[in-house]
Amino acid sequence: MRGTLLVLIVGSLFLGCADDLNVGATCTATAGCDSGLTCDTTVSGGYCTQACSTPGEVGDCPDGAICDTVGATAMACVKICMIQSDCRDDQQCNGTTGGSTKACKPK
Repeated sequence: MRGTLLVLIVGSLFLGCADDLNVGATCTATAGCDSGLTCDTTVSGGYCTQACSTPGEVGDCPDGAICDTVGATAMACVKICMIQSDCRDDQQCNGTTGGSTKACKPK
């Protein structure tokens, strides 16, 4: 019984440590993005994202992302940033529509 309990506790710790999806990562095709994301190839270097509908909202986006424009696409989830070093070299940490949150967007 103790062994089963220990396995359940350790297993739940690993589940709680899952990484955020790779929103904002480079890609050349959707296969290069985490499950549920697509590759926006209109952005230099590609941009892993998913569609969303309300700028400045996080509800339609994975953890660590917010809805705003990216590249030439309609609304899409973009990676939230606090400082420039949170973003890729070819992106800037800029404000988003409808709030004070910043996100990594193409330069």
